This record gives sequence, C-alpha cells and structure tokens, in this order.
Amino acid sequence: MDADPTVIIPALLSAAGLSPRDEEVAVMIADFPDRAKAIDALYQVPEARYEEPATIFRSLL
Repeated sequence: MDADPTVIIPALLSAAGLSPRDEEVAVMIADFPDRAKAIDALYQVPEARYEEPATIFRSLL
C-alpha cells in the first residue's frame, strides 16, 4: 500500500471520532505498513476469495 500513514491514521481516527494520545497515534503510524501488508495478504488466498466468513449471523426473525 502506498498510502502515507501520517495522513491516513489521523484521518481514520478523526472520521471515527477518536482522539487517542500522541504516543498511541505514533504507534499506530509505525505499525500501519505491516498491518496493511497483513490485511492485503488475506485477499491473496484464491480458495477463500468468494467464501463467507464463518461468523455471519443470520436472524430467523
């Protein structure tokens, strides 16, 4: 992912209405590249591409 975490993280936090301490934001910014790679890797499993997760709840009502 080519997104700049110093822009993305504050924007996501602001959109969510969250205001963590500066130290927490710094950790999130530092961790962002590895987290983005891990999330992207989830979509690289061809066998699971069109499968539903097991945690879907379907109410009968």
